Amino acid sequence: MENSDASVKDPRVLGKIGLKGKLIRVMIVVGALPLLLAMIFSYAQGNKSLKEVIGSSFKALAYETSTKIDFMMREEIKRNFRMVNHPTIILSVKEQNRINKALSESRMETGFLEDARAWDAQEGRMNALLQNPASRLLGGFLEMDHNAARPTHALYITDAYGTLVASVNFFPPFLNRGNPSWKRAMRGGKGFAYIGDPQKDEKTQQYLLEMAIPIRGPDGETIGAFHHVFRVKEFFASWIEPIMFGETGHVMLINSDGVVLDCPILPTGSKLADPELVRSVTGREPNWAETQGDGHGSKELSIIGYSPLRETNAIVKQSAGREWFTFAWQSSDELFGPTNKLFLWISAAGFLSILLIVLMGSFASDKIVKPIWELQQTAGRIGRGEKVDKLSIRTGDEIEILANEINTMNDLLAKAFSGLENQVREKTREALYLKKYTENVLMSVPDPILIFDEKCRVEYMNPAFARLACNNSSPVLGKTLEESDLKYKELWARIGGELREYSGGRSAAFRPESRDLAAQRYMPRDPLAPTGAVSSAKSQTILTLGERVFAYQFFHVAFDEGGPRSVGLLLKEITSEKRLQDQLAMAEKLSGLGRLSAGIAHEMNNPLYSIMGHIEAIIDEKDAAKIKTFARKVLDSSRHMAAIIQNLSGYTRSSIRDQAKDVNINERLDASLEIALMASMTHGIELRKDYSPLPLFKARPEEIQQVFINVIANAVQAMEGTGRLIVSTGRDDGNIVVKIQDSGPGIPPEYLSKIFDPFFTTKDQGKGSGLGLNIVHRIVEKYGGRIDVESRAGNGATFIITLPAQSVR
Repeated sequence: MENSDASVKDPRVLGKIGLKGKLIRVMIVVGALPLLLAMIFSYAQGNKSLKEVIGSSFKALAYETSTKIDFMMREEIKRNFRMVNHPTIILSVKEQNRINKALSESRMETGFLEDARAWDAQEGRMNALLQNPASRLLGGFLEMDHNAARPTHALYITDAYGTLVASVNFFPPFLNRGNPSWKRAMRGGKGFAYIGDPQKDEKTQQYLLEMAIPIRGPDGETIGAFHHVFRVKEFFASWIEPIMFGETGHVMLINSDGVVLDCPILPTGSKLADPELVRSVTGREPNWAETQGDGHGSKELSIIGYSPLRETNAIVKQSAGREWFTFAWQSSDELFGPTNKLFLWISAAGFLSILLIVLMGSFASDKIVKPIWELQQTAGRIGRGEKVDKLSIRTGDEIEILANEINTMNDLLAKAFSGLENQVREKTREALYLKKYTENVLMSVPDPILIFDEKCRVEYMNPAFARLACNNSSPVLGKTLEESDLKYKELWARIGGELREYSGGRSAAFRPESRDLAAQRYMPRDPLAPTGAVSSAKSQTILTLGERVFAYQFFHVAFDEGGPRSVGLLLKEITSEKRLQDQLAMAEKLSGLGRLSAGIAHEMNNPLYSIMGHIEAIIDEKDAAKIKTFARKVLDSSRHMAAIIQNLSGYTRSSIRDQAKDVNINERLDASLEIALMASMTHGIELRKDYSPLPLFKARPEEIQQVFINVIANAVQAMEGTGRLIVSTGRDDGNIVVKIQDSGPGIPPEYLSKIFDPFFTTKDQGKGSGLGLNIVHRIVEKYGGRIDVESRAGNGATFIITLPAQSVR
């Protein structure tokens, strides 16, 4: 066992978790896991408590700041109300209203526009407005109240017409009828105050906040508006910006849309980008929130305290539809810095503890694991068939017992393997023989065979297929039928499409869209089967390659259970069988022609005698007008005879080589009725026709006419010259439906399952071949349709022919 030490260090062994690793894991779980859980729990609880303390502190700070701002706004509103009620302001506004009211509407509007132009141009005559008693009073108000003067941007009064009455500067517009603050103030009741949204002044690039209060006359009627415009930043700065804690902690003021009104860091008018953050810090009650992001560009976890301005919001929300909130915040790095340091210390202590446990566990487990690794290495070499020496392990426990058992197993295996090589060699020869035998069988089969893999690529073809379809220089193996260069390439490409449907679980059998001149449904029948035997034959898919006709079938080939399945294609030539069927169909036509002869002779004699008589009259007649009349009658009779001959020739012509055309079903029914009715004594038969407009049907016209003639002829024969024949057409779910109903004796129930079998007939010998309805059934199924029979003995029979919508044009 001199290689045992090397095997212990084999990286393939060390790459897996062995017994030593499991022992170390157990030691870690037993020793280090409780310690780590306790440390993690303590850290989580401490972190949670710290967050609650910080959040409560921020909440209190935000609430205190909101209370101060509420107090400031309340006092500011009171000061402005005192100014509004000053007699000089009331008298000035009333006098301006009186002057404007005395003017006509056109003159007043012209004067307003002229004064507005002069005010915007700051013409000298407009200085009088800045020096009137009301304007001096407003200026004195600002001089007495330095706190109000510092953030004030404009202070002015407007009358009931929205024109300027007094102002401390040229900032306000002369006409204020479009100003929202003027409109709201004029509509406001007693004690109403308007505070609008901060708006950016394009000239100064500063955000301004406007307060408007209605001016009331002695009778309580609103006669004008008092306007006080503040610079937002300066207005709130003394209450908010001094509140700083730590390096980044501060309080800011925002509205319910997240727009900043005042902040030591963010500019006024900027908007918090995260809508979720805005929703979290704009609650109706003072509180704190733990958010992912702080509104200052960081996406880290933040703790934010907030509080609504209760008194101010009652005015702001009524004025502009929004509310104001204070927002206490500190950066996450500064806020959680101590906590993160604590976590690092705890993590370092936990890591050192685990490392110490691992080292101790490694030393202890090495004494246990080394003998086991030696057992493992020996067992592996035995499994690979190598020759090994006996193990010599002296541990005095179960490991030593296991080593002795391995030694015994090694001896037994050496004896068992002595004759194994000969058996393997013999089985290999048998497998090679079976493979060669199978290949020879497939190569000798006369029918073409293809085997496809799961991707529909050819993996085997026998010589019969190569002779049938392959070009000499074109490889086929490893390609799909669509990719291969085969004879009749388009037909094989269509077979490839059916193969994919079959391998995908969607069998292509009986698909009406597969019908055309190359691939059709074929039903082989045994002409010598006993009369009345129930047919068990199933329709096959056929393929026409030039002059040869093949029936083909797909089948599954499973080499290994549960493994990928291949698909096979078997082709069997049925050219002779198909020709025999076509010859039988032609024979049935010719036999029907014999039955038609008497009727045709009768139909032809009448116009022929008429032609002969009129020609004799023409020979003897000298009058040109009468000759012309006789000639027209000869022409009419000739046309009648031509129609009879055309219908008869269409019925008797072979359809083997004909191409499919657009067929008018109603026209073919009329032609079939004319041929079938002339073959029998039909003077006592009442014919009813109920045709519906039908689309054209793609088929061979002679085959469709043969179907109708055979069914109608059977109905006429069944009624024996007396009865009622009803022929109708219609649509059902897009399909064409033809019904042929007679009033004959009906079909007995025991014959209903046999009437489509070849050579089955209930007529006397010489009156029927038994092939008529079989041919009808075969032609209808060829076009993807079906034929059904409804009959009760004594009540006639109804044949229902349904042709599929896929062939409708």
